[in-house]
Amino acid sequence: MPEPTSSPVLASPRGSGIREVARLSGVSIATVSRVFNDAASVSPQTRARVLERATTLGYEPSSLGRNLVRGRSELLGLIVPNVSFPLYGEMIGGIEDVLGRQGMSILLASSHDDAASEVTAAQHLLRHTVDGGIVVNSRLDTSPPAPRGMNWVHISPEYAGLPCRVELDNEEGGRLAAQELLRVGRRHLAYVGARGRESGERERGFAAELRRANLSHRRTEGDYSELSGMRAAQTLLEDAAPLDAIFVAGDLMAAGVLRALHVRGLRVPGDVAVIGFDDAPLAALLYPRLTSVRQPAHAMGVAAAELSLRLIAGHSAQPLTFPPELVRRESTGPP
Repeated sequence: MPEPTSSPVLASPRGSGIREVARLSGVSIATVSRVFNDAASVSPQTRARVLERATTLGYEPSSLGRNLVRGRSELLGLIVPNVSFPLYGEMIGGIEDVLGRQGMSILLASSHDDAASEVTAAQHLLRHTVDGGIVVNSRLDTSPPAPRGMNWVHISPEYAGLPCRVELDNEEGGRLAAQELLRVGRRHLAYVGARGRESGERERGFAAELRRANLSHRRTEGDYSELSGMRAAQTLLEDAAPLDAIFVAGDLMAAGVLRALHVRGLRVPGDVAVIGFDDAPLAALLYPRLTSVRQPAHAMGVAAAELSLRLIAGHSAQPLTFPPELVRRESTGPP
């Protein structure tokens, strides 16, 4: 049986070079390069002929080479503490939505919630010549090391003095939690926090609202994990003092609090009302469904990406603060 013949397109490798395109088009290599860089100096007829020959050959110009000519990588560096944390996934989705419309991509690194690892991650991204950078929950008190002209946008940094940042009004979130628990008649309250600025701000707003009602609260601390929430609740329950409400700095910890209450045979919200923070997808899957203070993570990611694009374009950018929202579910009473 004779061997099948190949069409010219299939016979030419996908990487057919710029020299072949130039030869078949009857132009110089420089002209082909100008066509793919949208130079205005190329006539419409020449442009059409070059593009037709390139399509026939399956030629695609190197984006790396084109970006080097432009002085751009079309990459945005992104550093997150933990890639598996649901809230950060929502933020990444918002960032990708903005960058996708600009033909840009993310180069992702994890800091593992550690300042030294964050510096290492930033240096790694800079070696890849990213055009800009976003850092989520930075542990540094200054911007990550960067060459002159490189700017970073921070989402909820540990240090509030950084100029280009997107964050939540955490104190207002704490006030909303206190108002909800007071609304449903709770008077013996506790806060399960964690280390860091965000948790401290949430507790500050919570305490301020309770003081207005001439009330105080007990506190204990976890690390935003479910296990630490269980242990924190157990610590509170071992105390003989009455307890009828717990405000938790994060939804994953709140899941641990709920589990500890169930193990003790306590009803939620009948015996103890519980409020979480972030309104992660997990909140609506727990039993009972968790009342939570919503952090608009996707919108914050969108805002951070837009700020970063402004900085890349050479414009100024102002910090943005988003308002929280209470999402009422069964853990504090009928929604």
